[in-house]
Amino acid sequence: MKKLILSLFAGTAILATQAQAEPIQITADPGAPLCTNFLGFGVQWSAYPWFDLTEAEWQKIFERLDYMRVPIVRLMTRSYTYCDGFDADGKPIYNWDNNRMKKIYRLLDYCQAHGVKVILGEWDHPSSQQDRPDIATDKLQQYHMDENDPRWHRIIADEVEYLRNVKHYTCIVYFNLLNEPNSNSSGRIPFDKWKSAITSLNAEFAKRGLAKDVKMVGPDVTFLPRDGFWIELNVQQCPKEVAAYDFHYYAPAADLESGYLEKFCWMKKNYIDRYDPSGKSKPFFMGEAGMTGGPVQPQGGSDSQPHIYGHNYGVWMADYNVQCARAGMAGTIAWDLDDAMHINKDKDSKWPDVTKTLFKKWGFWNSLANEIGHPEDMNLRPWFFTWSLLSRSFPPGCTTLKTSETLAPGLRSLAATVGDDLSIALVNDSDVPQEIHVRVPGSKKISQLARYNYFPDEKLTDKNGFPQAKEILADADLAAGLMVSLPARSVVIFTSVK
Repeated sequence: MKKLILSLFAGTAILATQAQAEPIQITADPGAPLCTNFLGFGVQWSAYPWFDLTEAEWQKIFERLDYMRVPIVRLMTRSYTYCDGFDADGKPIYNWDNNRMKKIYRLLDYCQAHGVKVILGEWDHPSSQQDRPDIATDKLQQYHMDENDPRWHRIIADEVEYLRNVKHYTCIVYFNLLNEPNSNSSGRIPFDKWKSAITSLNAEFAKRGLAKDVKMVGPDVTFLPRDGFWIELNVQQCPKEVAAYDFHYYAPAADLESGYLEKFCWMKKNYIDRYDPSGKSKPFFMGEAGMTGGPVQPQGGSDSQPHIYGHNYGVWMADYNVQCARAGMAGTIAWDLDDAMHINKDKDSKWPDVTKTLFKKWGFWNSLANEIGHPEDMNLRPWFFTWSLLSRSFPPGCTTLKTSETLAPGLRSLAATVGDDLSIALVNDSDVPQEIHVRVPGSKKISQLARYNYFPDEKLTDKNGFPQAKEILADADLAAGLMVSLPARSVVIFTSVK
């Protein structure tokens, strides 16, 4: 039997006084693949450029990533991290052994040892002053290099060549030239400028023999203000310049509960498949996945997520992942792993005083919790429960499958296959309880099927805060189907994946 991983998420946003009398039927179709190049549900993991961590803090991070079985990481940096400028002959001056680079190596060491794919990239061009509280240390500002400066492309290629060929980080498989080129952080450049830059960088990679191992992703545009059309422009004008498509979407709750995110992503995926001759073979993923934000205590600036401590964020982000996968996407990158990675640059943020720095609080925890005087902030937040289980249950290489429409507002389902294991998940992203009957026709009985409940009043965890199974079902018969009672705002995941 083919290894089968089925994830079924159900959510409703209907107004009703009671659950439906008859269960909602959900059927997975193992013969109808949605995505055959699945990358998984990964994370944004930056190299802690603003503060150093203790060894105990590093080990805690590794322990949690071990549990998540994180499949893919987006690691962004800036050229002034490793380049100090040019000598009299115009040759770049590199510092590969400074403190910031050593922290990047710690991340890459972990990814290399654990088979984690890495998307390496640059936040912005060297002349940008965005997110630089330490602007005085940026020795590249004086050279006024923009996106199309060949000196910058040389620096980037030197970095990739060093990391791949000298440090032997073969885990680096993708490169992202520019974060959100349509946003203020990258100067809101026109598409033509980005196209020219990525074409030139590809040529530089090809000249050095790097292109066969490190592929470009793009356009990495953020869906604000509604600039998703960059994907169509990428397909129309320079499809050969990217080996994978991605964009960013910070969704309002209404976009999730209504199912709008799935519809929007499906349209983009359909366009890629139809008009890029190689589109069906190229992964299409969410480069940054999150929801609209705002400040949150302790020490969270305006660029933060106020719901990270709440139960509902775990439901919303599970629903987010399901809608992307249902649209045929190859995965998502959670924004982000750890509050300690990024800081806010505004008048109230007093870096480098850690007790007065405002962080971009979006993570599953804050590794600097003790340093800021809030040790409880190191605890895992509720959304770690659902995201980590999805990451474990939907490994890279699985084939996501089509499942039947329920016709119930907000009720969604997803399935995937890989090997001989089975996973089922259900999400109810509404205030109405649901009764669900889920089937996988033709499937064999599963000897041991673990059930995990993410309910408002029930989230079983072990001493580390990692999810624990509610029960283990013996000889589960998915061909006949399972009945599942799903409370409002809840998630259930079944899995035989060990």
